[in-house]
Amino acid sequence: MNLIRRLIRNRSYRGRDHKIRGLSTAELVGIIIIVGILGAVGGTYIGSLVNSAESNSIAQNCNSLNTVCASMLSGGVPITVTGGDFTVNGTDVGTADGLINAINAGSITLNGVTYQMTPQISAKAITAGTYVPTPVPAAGPVTAITWAPIANATVP
Repeated sequence: MNLIRRLIRNRSYRGRDHKIRGLSTAELVGIIIIVGILGAVGGTYIGSLVNSAESNSIAQNCNSLNTVCASMLSGGVPITVTGGDFTVNGTDVGTADGLINAINAGSITLNGVTYQMTPQISAKAITAGTYVPTPVPAAGPVTAITWAPIANATVP
């Protein structure tokens, strides 16, 4: 504490003991107002960055899903749709969400090639139904799958 007092003490008044004074109320109010303004502006800016990152993440996941599905179909993986359920390589994976889960888990393999999402789509985003095939493939063999985000989708 003495070191701090020596550093703060005005050197020109060596013989006097000066009290260390704090900030006045007006100075504190001014600082609080400035910090509040900076926080409001910064919070708005950060919020817009987060929204932009979420929409970019969703778009990138759709692109990755489209690439993996195109690769699966060109690699000869049989995908069929029956009553809204997908069957991949003879295994019923359920709805479109089940297909995404199967791709995430890397459980689709044909001729030694494993098809898997990297990085994986979060389970929360899949459960929320963020990604849907458009248009929904008709019953029968699938020749192409295109994924799109649902309207106003956000990453949970």
